[in-house]
Amino acid sequence: MKKIPFFIVILLGISNFAISQNSFKGNVYEENSTIAIPYAIVKVQNKNIGVVSNEYGKFNLSDQGIEVNDSLIITCLGYKPKSFSVRDWKNDLNIYMKAYPIPLSEATISSKRAKEIKIGITNGGTKTLFIPLFTNKELTNNNLIGREIGTVLNIENYCRISALHIFVAVNKYDNIKMRAIFYSVENGLPKDIIVNSDIIFNVTEIKGWANIDLTKNDIQFKQGQQIAVTLMSLDETNKDQFFIYAKMFSKNGLLRRETVLGDWTVGKGGMSMYLSGYVNYQ
Repeated sequence: MKKIPFFIVILLGISNFAISQNSFKGNVYEENSTIAIPYAIVKVQNKNIGVVSNEYGKFNLSDQGIEVNDSLIITCLGYKPKSFSVRDWKNDLNIYMKAYPIPLSEATISSKRAKEIKIGITNGGTKTLFIPLFTNKELTNNNLIGREIGTVLNIENYCRISALHIFVAVNKYDNIKMRAIFYSVENGLPKDIIVNSDIIFNVTEIKGWANIDLTKNDIQFKQGQQIAVTLMSLDETNKDQFFIYAKMFSKNGLLRRETVLGDWTVGKGGMSMYLSGYVNYQ
């Protein structure tokens, strides 16, 4: 009987693992509980590969581009991240995440009357220029949860943010769920998440301004800071149109990525979206 070299056996074992593991499935729960954590991000460490869990905490990550020595990271704002080795992964794994309290910033007290501010594009933009989140061409695509669109904003004053406003051009959903994410900016692109608060909301407006209250999120920015604000789709149906108005002659830039942790693209113009709040006098 002909012997097979040991290193070939190892390679065959790795190959069989890759073939048998067609996807990584799991469920995300709060620690010591059966309460599901919806919309957690499941990503591959050091790779732009990931998915978002659904409203019941379930996820299914394709194995495409994932290797046996990789690690899977599960994150959700307000919880401590968890890491798992691909080699040790077992499908339908129940993942329990520990709550991570969000520290509140100290309020700046001043005898001056707070000045209201608006940051971003405060008008409806060009009525013929839309930013599509979903279009008719994508009605059969079931993998669009986690898509992001957004814009870059320049902060001119120390401020506390109280609301986010987006101008809806077309909304053919009765109720579409979204997540607002605030990033730092490097070379014109979003980099790190800078607001440790999971801002999930529903848009029911068919057309016009949708206003999202942020007073409970304790969001503050510094003078001269550049940030990116994006809207992530959390809708699992992706079966109809949703557009936001845009302004062509804007230096803000239109941000977009098609999949969770995918590459960003930048277009000309700006999204009809702004933040409102108050100046923090120093």
